[in-house]
Amino acid sequence: MDNKKIKILNLILPIISICAVLVFWSVAALIEDNVFILPTLSQTVESLLALFLDKGFYIAVLTTFIRSFLGFLISFIIAFVLAYFSVKKDWIKKLVQPLISIMRALPTIAIVLLLLLWTTSQIAPIVVTALVVLPTSFNNMYSAFSGVDKNVLEASEVDGATKLNVFYKIEFPLIAPDFYRAVGSGISLNFKLMVAAEVIAQTADSLGFLLNTSKAYFETPTMMALVIVSVLVGVLIESIFIFISKKVDDWR
Repeated sequence: MDNKKIKILNLILPIISICAVLVFWSVAALIEDNVFILPTLSQTVESLLALFLDKGFYIAVLTTFIRSFLGFLISFIIAFVLAYFSVKKDWIKKLVQPLISIMRALPTIAIVLLLLLWTTSQIAPIVVTALVVLPTSFNNMYSAFSGVDKNVLEASEVDGATKLNVFYKIEFPLIAPDFYRAVGSGISLNFKLMVAAEVIAQTADSLGFLLNTSKAYFETPTMMALVIVSVLVGVLIESIFIFISKKVDDWR
């Protein structure tokens, strides 16, 4: 199969899958015929357009994204540092791995509820998303650092390069594509987790708060519209960083 056919398939297949989901949704809504259980596609689109005309919606999206980015930034910096030194020193890896396993096993809802006792509804979602995303970011960065040829690093140090120069001029450029992919998937995952945490914490001025409000008033089309927005934002973020990682990989 030539490259042209592959590109066409890569374009058509996602469209087919999305259309299949929309058809299934439309048929299910038609059979159910109850807007409070499953709104139709047109009802959801109407609610989505109404959201775009509401200034509070943009404030909610922005504040949720800021919290999400902050939570991701905290977790990714920690994961990046831990992964780097875990590859360099085996004893650090043995020290870190149990902590990563514990964080991976943490029940998200229980942690949110505990954090609400110790912090506020604004801070708790940031902390819990950072804890949940950290193991994934650590594994991604650990794999990236592990894939760097150690012979190249050792040769550069023998030639007199400092560890800082080795990192910036050799090591980081080699892991850059994996780095950007990890950033994109991490922010996307964090954003989706943030919305869920905001729902549990009932965080004001957030997408989670809008979801709680629409649920309380049985505005199911609005709930569906908010879910669609959350998915689209997550997909957009991840797609941007995948594009960047490909460009960096091509340049390299």
